[in-house]
Amino acid sequence: MAVFNARFKFREKDRNGNIVSVTPKEGLWLRGPRVQVTLSQIETQITALADKGETPAPPVAGWALIDTGATMTCVDRAAAQRASLPCVDTGLMSSTTHASEPVPIFSGRINIEGVSRYVDSLRAYGANLEPLGLIALVGRDLLASCVLVYNGLDGSFSLSI
Repeated sequence: MAVFNARFKFREKDRNGNIVSVTPKEGLWLRGPRVQVTLSQIETQITALADKGETPAPPVAGWALIDTGATMTCVDRAAAQRASLPCVDTGLMSSTTHASEPVPIFSGRINIEGVSRYVDSLRAYGANLEPLGLIALVGRDLLASCVLVYNGLDGSFSLSI
């Protein structure tokens, strides 16, 4: 089982707009547990493109928030398109801010950096995550195979996969 441990140093804007350092405890509270990930096509998709003489899109890297409130993993729609993840279905997504709305479901690979682990055949709901500085939300569908330890007092978390 691979283990990812994180305790980040954060910088935030204060009330006057100045960039200041915040403690790991404050940073974890403000930003949440985040991991760096890449989104890419799965091997069968890449092979199918190669068979047609086409080049696969490069992986898209960015931040993912570990979100125990999300039933399903979500990917940013624009990031999914940049990674050429195929839309394989549609689903209904609900949140605390909106009722059920139809969204695309993308298939692909999400790789969590630092643990060299990935999930293929990901079925991720498309969402608008870019304004949050994210390309993915790691939902309970993936967390069901993990151990997550959130240490708010220390400002750290561990994810075992």
